[in-house]
Amino acid sequence: MMAFRRVYILFSLLFSSAIILPGNEAAAQKSQAKATSDTARILIGDHVNIFLELNQPKSSSFLFPVFRDTIIEKVEVLSVSPIDTLELDDRLKLRQHIVVTSFDTGFYVIPPFLFLDNLNGDSLTSNALPLEVLTMEIDTAKGIADIKLPYDVALGFWEIAPYIFTGLLLLAIGLFLWFYYRKKRMSPEPLPVRVKPVEPAHIWALRELDQLSREKLWQKGKVKLYHSKLTDIIRTYLEYRFDIKAMEYTTSETIEACSDLQEIREENLSNLQSFLELADLVKFAKWNPLPDENEKSQQIAYDFVLKTKLSPSLRKTDTENSGISEGSRKEGENV
Repeated sequence: MMAFRRVYILFSLLFSSAIILPGNEAAAQKSQAKATSDTARILIGDHVNIFLELNQPKSSSFLFPVFRDTIIEKVEVLSVSPIDTLELDDRLKLRQHIVVTSFDTGFYVIPPFLFLDNLNGDSLTSNALPLEVLTMEIDTAKGIADIKLPYDVALGFWEIAPYIFTGLLLLAIGLFLWFYYRKKRMSPEPLPVRVKPVEPAHIWALRELDQLSREKLWQKGKVKLYHSKLTDIIRTYLEYRFDIKAMEYTTSETIEACSDLQEIREENLSNLQSFLELADLVKFAKWNPLPDENEKSQQIAYDFVLKTKLSPSLRKTDTENSGISEGSRKEGENV
């Protein structure tokens, strides 16, 4: 049966070619139409490219056939390109590209394409084209599979652009955070600003010493913390009382600054030095003092504050004295 249909197709092609030859001789001599395809056998659903070519004098005006959804039954038209025109001396060469397909297996004959001349009513036909549509052999052992493997389509730039831009954005954010935290870690922390209390410095210091005594840190084994807080209170007292940057100075710098002050006697200065040096040993040399030494440090702190505190002056200020003198003068004038 299949061989018979192939013979039938060949006979049809020869018959259609024979019909073309006796057509209009004048038109055939002057103009020629030809149809070609890139293949005569496809798998079901594949595409076939058909090329129509018309060679005519410039004086002729043959029109290409108009295509609809199908060329013949079961052969569908997918796309029709515009007509390309090429001028060759006094002749015109026109070309058109048609894409067709079929979803039914079998043998088909695409009949000759008809070209009509608008000027004188002449007609011209091309040759017929054979088309055989085959189905894929089904291997039941492999199960259900696609009719044809999908095409590998190359990715375009705009398809991968969102991933590129997202990666660059995340990289920029990461670099910004890295530089920010690196700069923040390397920049020195601002020193806390100490606000001088309104009350006298010795009142503040004695209250802090009392609070530290109630905490009983060295009795709980927190000797280093105890001496650290004790020296901080005395250094802060020196800042409030004498405007010495004791919190920033070393022990030797603090003693040198205090030695220039008349309010601090030699005995108090010596006690302050031994007090600060013992604290340095505890904080930096991991010295473990005896309980008596801890109590002595606390006593030195109390004594230093009490012996260097600002004493109230019993002498009237210059403003008050001037006020009294002025009042006495006016009283004398009135008398």
